[in-house]
Amino acid sequence: MSYRIITESSIRYPPFESSLMVPERLPSIHDEEVVAEVSQEEEAIECAEKLLPPFLVGRKDEWFVERKIIIEGPDGKQIFKPKSKLKIDPEEPPLAIEKQRTGWYLRPNPIHRHARKIVTFAVALLLIGLLFQTIEPLLVALGLIPEAIFGGVRFGLLDYPFLVVYVGPLMMVPYLLRLIANVRDLKHQQKFLSDPPAKPDILFLSPVVADSKLHCKINFSEPRDDWLSIRAWWQVGALPPTREKVMEILDKGINSQPPPGFSTPLPHYWEQGLSDGGGFGEETPLMQFDAPGGLFLRPLRMMSWGGRGSLPISGGELELSPPTPHWPGSNHGGLAAIHWEMIIRIDREKHGPLFWVHPVRVAHSSKQSIIEEVHINDGRIEDSISFEDDNHPIAA
Repeated sequence: MSYRIITESSIRYPPFESSLMVPERLPSIHDEEVVAEVSQEEEAIECAEKLLPPFLVGRKDEWFVERKIIIEGPDGKQIFKPKSKLKIDPEEPPLAIEKQRTGWYLRPNPIHRHARKIVTFAVALLLIGLLFQTIEPLLVALGLIPEAIFGGVRFGLLDYPFLVVYVGPLMMVPYLLRLIANVRDLKHQQKFLSDPPAKPDILFLSPVVADSKLHCKINFSEPRDDWLSIRAWWQVGALPPTREKVMEILDKGINSQPPPGFSTPLPHYWEQGLSDGGGFGEETPLMQFDAPGGLFLRPLRMMSWGGRGSLPISGGELELSPPTPHWPGSNHGGLAAIHWEMIIRIDREKHGPLFWVHPVRVAHSSKQSIIEEVHINDGRIEDSISFEDDNHPIAA
């Protein structure tokens, strides 16, 4: 007679441009790991009690992340719920945290966001123009319009199609705007990297638990003269599964056809473990790769915010309320990963706000984490609500 202790992770993570996807039509991914195998039921329970608690973030028919503990014995599989007590994940955070979610970050030029809106308008105008050019002869024949409106436009001795004269230049505007925004972003990054501020000193004054207030002290040893105000908050979200982990679970080779929502293999110079394989090349503006992971913070696509507080320019103490409903603590699993971080926003006279991102290792609370409603972000950095002043849930 033997008992197996199994941890089961399941996820349906929102892909790039998840607003265009129907969650229930995309498959979820499951992974089972046998933690231990013992001969007695008491030993199995004792071993399962030492594991990180189970949780469910999101709804099973939408985007979700779930972790279960299962004890498999002679009578079959049974879901195990450990007794409530604080637990901290002993595993080290994934590489993506160190490379892409730690240190100083900038806000992309707002022109990126406006350019995308113009693209939508230009494409709609193009489709309307094509429709009217198609039915225009019929409208003229029926006498509904006196003469052709969408015909040629004469310049000198030559006639040019209506769409080329009016819609064509409008289609080029967003591309020109993106080019201007990318050039300004590159210059902004180069200037920042030439003289970055000193790192803030952050000291946590009490144990950090998922459903408790965060009490910390922040000190800026070298504040700049152009700093206007400082705000800080903490946030939590689910990290995307890496492409390598997903391909391993699906028992596919690295060069096999990727599953829905994932890209083809990434360039050879891109370090493994730094992308989920979705939206590469589209989620971020042009970046200076002199800074490991770039200087633009990628949005957590499933996330929640905790409380916010203001600080003097030199720093001070903060007490921040936890996100509600309360999330699970830090979980560094390969598939179901929960990440916490503190964001310090510094508003400046010029060049937009500056952000310091500090990962936080948070203990699981004594309560079970089941969250039905979860905020979903767009995959693009310039559209991320994390950088929106007016629409940010904690901006008020």
